[in-house]
Amino acid sequence: MDVVVLAEELEVDNLVELSTVYGNVAIRLTRVERRVNGIKFTGLNHQGTQYCFGMKYGQSATRLDM
Repeated sequence: MDVVVLAEELEVDNLVELSTVYGNVAIRLTRVERRVNGIKFTGLNHQGTQYCFGMKYGQSATRLDM
């Protein structure tokens, strides 16, 4: 079941859906860095590829609860 949450609610080990130019990918978060202007996330997909992306506070994100 997919749940839409605010970016600041995401935590390490959450599985989130990230939309890229190649399509959507599921990312398991390995690091969450809270910064002044937003949050930096680092995680891995199921193939082990590392992704790094940022979100603003208050931005909505899709958490995959599997």
